[in-house]
Amino acid sequence: MPNYIPYLILTIISLTILIAVIIHKRQFGLTVLFLSFAGIVFTAEFFVFVIGNSYVYYPEVLAVQYYDNALGAIVSNLFVIPVLGVVTAVYQLRLRWLILFAITLVGVEWLFEWLDIYHTNWWNKGFTFFVALFFFSLSKFWLRALQLGTKWSRFLTLWMQGWSGVGTVMFIMSVAAIRYYQFGFFDDVYRDNIFVSTIMGVLKSLIFVIGILLFQKLRWRLLAPILVYGIDLPLYYLGVLVVEIPFYIYTIIYIVLATLLLFWTQYAYSFICKVKS
Repeated sequence: MPNYIPYLILTIISLTILIAVIIHKRQFGLTVLFLSFAGIVFTAEFFVFVIGNSYVYYPEVLAVQYYDNALGAIVSNLFVIPVLGVVTAVYQLRLRWLILFAITLVGVEWLFEWLDIYHTNWWNKGFTFFVALFFFSLSKFWLRALQLGTKWSRFLTLWMQGWSGVGTVMFIMSVAAIRYYQFGFFDDVYRDNIFVSTIMGVLKSLIFVIGILLFQKLRWRLLAPILVYGIDLPLYYLGVLVVEIPFYIYTIIYIVLATLLLFWTQYAYSFICKVKS
């Protein structure tokens, strides 16, 4: 059996669960909550996976080993864990369900190790269990805070969902050999790219959020994609950002994608403001 099959099955199951919850609740906007939870997990994985080199995935889909490793992590971080977080939060599940979900994740981890498509460096299953249990508890608290209309939860939800979207787009641009960052933090140029891309992605998503919160009119909000693009220009001329296609084509792709991300963030903000008990 090809290595990617179990990863694909997990992805399909996760998306099926998410779609079922959205249909049951008749709220497409729950996608925003899903992406915000993904952003939270992405942030944690920056320290655990990218910096800490905690575990290695082997879906064997991408030619570049580190990108293939990161793709395996995305299955967990962008799909499985955030979807379970949405289920936990939306239905305010009790502790026994949270424990069951955490045990299930440990079981999946054990299965992937047995299939030899994943291995740990220093991470262990106890960490998986307790971190998952904490995250699911946080998910319940997070949605309740949103329903109460707290400013911090609205801001962070908007930021985290924006970051997960920006981060996903940046990863696709790297895999598609459109551009990469090189700063020299790590010997592996691809790991170095993911490291710098994460920092840049968090910053760029914050710019989108600030643009949405500060301005009401679209013409002013459209400054955000331009500013986000402008941040990369000095890095390009300093050689930190390496563009592998004609620069004018890169510019067009970048502005179009950044504008779409702005519109999505605008939709996300409108949904967040309407969240009620």
